[in-house]
Amino acid sequence: MAQDQHRLLDDPDIVTITVEQARLLLGVGRSTAILAYQRTGFLIPGVPVLRVGRRCVVSTSHLRAALGRPEPKR
Repeated sequence: MAQDQHRLLDDPDIVTITVEQARLLLGVGRSTAILAYQRTGFLIPGVPVLRVGRRCVVSTSHLRAALGRPEPKR
Protein backbone atom coordinates (compact mmCIF):
# COMPACT_ATOMS: atom_id res chain seq x y z
CA MET A 1 0.00 0.00 0.00
CA ALA A 2 2.84 2.42 0.80
CA GLN A 3 4.14 1.90 -2.74
CA ASP A 4 0.79 3.00 -4.17
CA GLN A 5 0.72 6.00 -1.84
CA HIS A 6 4.15 7.18 -3.04
CA ARG A 7 2.83 7.25 -6.60
CA LEU A 8 0.54 10.07 -5.51
CA LEU A 9 3.58 12.30 -5.11
CA ASP A 10 5.00 11.27 -8.50
CA ASP A 11 1.94 12.34 -10.50
CA PRO A 12 2.20 16.03 -11.51
CA ASP A 13 -1.58 16.20 -12.06
CA ILE A 14 -2.39 15.44 -8.41
CA VAL A 15 -2.40 18.79 -6.59
CA THR A 16 -3.87 17.74 -3.23
CA ILE A 17 -4.32 14.53 -1.29
CA THR A 18 -6.40 13.77 1.76
CA VAL A 19 -4.98 14.00 5.26
CA GLU A 20 -5.48 10.23 5.47
CA GLN A 21 -3.30 9.65 2.41
CA ALA A 22 -0.67 12.09 3.67
CA ARG A 23 -0.49 10.49 7.09
CA LEU A 24 0.02 7.08 5.47
CA LEU A 25 2.90 8.51 3.43
CA LEU A 26 4.41 9.96 6.60
CA GLY A 27 3.86 6.78 8.57
CA VAL A 28 2.00 8.45 11.42
CA GLY A 29 -1.14 7.28 13.17
CA ARG A 30 -4.56 8.73 12.51
CA SER A 31 -4.92 10.25 15.98
CA THR A 32 -1.42 11.78 15.77
CA ALA A 33 -2.27 13.40 12.44
CA ILE A 34 -5.62 14.71 13.67
CA LEU A 35 -4.12 16.14 16.87
CA ALA A 36 -1.31 17.84 14.94
CA TYR A 37 -3.81 19.44 12.59
CA GLN A 38 -6.18 20.51 15.37
CA ARG A 39 -3.39 22.03 17.47
CA THR A 40 -1.34 23.75 14.78
CA GLY A 41 -3.21 23.69 11.47
CA PHE A 42 -0.26 21.73 10.05
CA LEU A 43 0.24 18.02 9.53
CA ILE A 44 3.99 18.48 9.98
CA PRO A 45 6.03 21.70 9.87
CA GLY A 46 5.70 23.23 6.41
CA VAL A 47 2.64 21.18 5.43
CA PRO A 48 -0.57 23.11 6.17
CA VAL A 49 -3.91 21.35 6.16
CA LEU A 50 -6.40 23.10 3.89
CA ARG A 51 -10.13 22.92 4.55
CA VAL A 52 -12.26 22.64 1.44
CA GLY A 53 -15.83 22.53 2.69
CA ARG A 54 -15.85 19.54 5.02
CA ARG A 55 -12.78 17.96 3.45
CA CYS A 56 -9.29 18.42 4.79
CA VAL A 57 -6.55 18.16 2.18
CA VAL A 58 -2.80 18.64 1.93
CA SER A 59 -0.89 20.19 -0.96
CA THR A 60 1.33 17.61 -2.64
CA SER A 61 3.82 20.38 -3.40
CA HIS A 62 4.19 21.26 0.29
CA LEU A 63 4.42 17.60 1.24
CA ARG A 64 7.11 16.92 -1.40
CA ALA A 65 9.13 19.90 -0.15
CA ALA A 66 8.89 18.73 3.47
CA LEU A 67 10.01 15.24 2.46
CA GLY A 68 12.84 16.57 0.26
CA ARG A 69 11.37 15.09 -2.90
CA PRO A 70 11.64 16.92 -6.22
CA GLU A 71 8.61 18.12 -8.13
CA PRO A 72 7.63 15.59 -10.81
CA LYS A 73 8.26 16.47 -14.44
CA ARG A 74 5.38 16.90 -16.83
